[in-house]
Formats: sequence, C-alpha cells, structure tokens
Amino acid sequence: MVGTRDYVSSLCQLPATDGNFESALKSASIVEIQRAIFEMRNRNGKDKGRIAACERELKRRENGR
Repeated sequence: MVGTRDYVSSLCQLPATDGNFESALKSASIVEIQRAIFEMRNRNGKDKGRIAACERELKRRENGR
C-alpha cells in the first residue's frame, strides 16, 4: 500500500503525461489531490499541467464519473 505522502509527492513531481502520475491520480483521495494542488500552487515551478490534471480529476469525481 502506498502512503498518503507518496501520492502527493508523485502528483507534485511526475509529468502529468506519465503513467505513474495517472495511476497516482486515480488512486489518491480527494484530500490528497487537494493537498498536491496546494503544494504546487505555493512553489515557483512549472506545474500548470499537473494542477490542471488534478483539477480535472476533482471535477470528474464531483460529477460522479
């Protein structure tokens, strides 16, 4: 079992097109995704693609898909 910090780290570090990123995104809880978004927004990196992917996943879950 992967720990919470591992999902957040994966979402914050891997390219959004990476299969491991996509797997972490599907397995992470809503809170973990929100935490990753928070961390990415509060650093000076190029995280637009990762943030967008996380936000799409949250919206997908919100709509029940």
